[in-house]
Amino acid sequence: MTGVSGFAARTGHERPEELTADRPAQVAQAWESLRQIRRITQAEEPELPAPWERNRPVQAVGLALEAMGVDFAGVDGQGTVVASGVRLSEERQGVVRAEWVSRRGERPADAGEARLGEAAEAAGRAGWDALLYRAGRSRYLLIEPGRAT
Repeated sequence: MTGVSGFAARTGHERPEELTADRPAQVAQAWESLRQIRRITQAEEPELPAPWERNRPVQAVGLALEAMGVDFAGVDGQGTVVASGVRLSEERQGVVRAEWVSRRGERPADAGEARLGEAAEAAGRAGWDALLYRAGRSRYLLIEPGRAT
């Protein structure tokens, strides 16, 4: 999770052992810094994603969801899910897809819909719009920057 650039937002593609004990403090500091960027760059709408976030939506949504306490998936070295949680990917330019992935044998009866609902609420509190989609047995969110009202 750390490297040349330091902090990296979670996406659900990380190995759990890469997370350190000081991760919660790092997330809180990164989230507060991002909120400061919002206040400085768009004082009239500080509750909405800033240009930096709009240009890096997967990372920005990852930071927002982690700061709001959403559980993320974890994978092992072969990419097998070892911790159930949200996994993020870019659906298309500026739109993030969030799906609930489960460890083998732990698939919830509702296909993760309740947990995705929690993620949608968290995204909303962080200034993002999230819409739940149902496709057969699959459930996923599409998340994009919120709009001014």
